[in-house]
Order: sequence, then C-alpha cells, then structure tokens
Amino acid sequence: MIDLSKLDLDSPEPPVERIEVAAPLKLATSRYQSWRPELGYLPIGITVGRYRAARYSYLSIGHLAPHELYLPRFKNIDNIPIERRVYRERLRVLEGEILAALQEVAQAHPDTPGVLLCFEDVNGKDGPNGCHRRWFAQYADERWGWDVPELPNPAWVAPAQPRKPKPPAPPTLF
Repeated sequence: MIDLSKLDLDSPEPPVERIEVAAPLKLATSRYQSWRPELGYLPIGITVGRYRAARYSYLSIGHLAPHELYLPRFKNIDNIPIERRVYRERLRVLEGEILAALQEVAQAHPDTPGVLLCFEDVNGKDGPNGCHRRWFAQYADERWGWDVPELPNPAWVAPAQPRKPKPPAPPTLF
C-alpha cells in the first residue's frame, strides 16, 4: 500500500511530467472475459483478486492493481474522479516497480505483446473513465509516450447486462 495521507483530493489533478521511456513490450488492455489465445497477446491480470472463472493461466502485475481503492477510506465511495486520482498516485509512486515488472515480462516473453486485463466493461455505464486499466493507458501515454489501445470486444463476449433487482421475500405467517 502507498501512503495517501498527504494526497489532496480536493485540488485539481497535477499534470504528469513527460519523460521518454521505451515501452518494454507492446501493450493493450481488455477484459478477462474477452481474452482468447488466438488473439496473440500474453494475458496479464492487473486486479486485486484473481479471475476465478478463467480457463486459462495468466501473469499478474500486482503493482498495477488498485489496492488502495479497497481500503475503508475509499471502498464504496462511487466517485470516479477521486478513484482515478488515488490510482494515478499509485502509478506515480510505484513507477519504478511497474516499469521493472513490465521489463521482466518482456524478457520472459520476447516478441509477444501483452494485454492488461481487469473485469470492467469499458463499453458499460461508466465507459473508459471508470476503469483503472484505461487510467493506466492514459497515464502511460502522458508520462512515457506509450500507445496502449483497448482491444475491441469480440463477438463472443456479450455486453454487460444490468442486474435485475431481487424480488422481495414473501411474507411469513409466523
């Protein structure tokens, strides 16, 4: 976890200082549900938890997971600008570790592009603004000049459906 005690969430987000860093591997982003071997991308999870329904193995980069958003202070806040600010602070503080982890993946899997995976449907109600994988992609572009596109949802992935509310429980006689 990173120290967020000095992060001023009421001030505007500071601009990112640009430095040129060569991308260690070609990256894209997508959902766990969308990945298939025929896409040719190495699956890399960037979530706090594992995707238990996965019928494939994948690497994980924990430094890209939004751990701080699960702390009591931020859990259930439902405020995308604050969530984004907290996550981008994580990227700033852990930049060296993130770059080292990506370099390690590139060395272990040369000439294979990677796809950063999480659960969010960026075509859903919050769009790309509500997803930490797209926040990373934007940060990587602003900070290092990397182009990290979102892979299109393939035809086999149904769009996220809103959950139906549970019917009320029937009254009991006793």
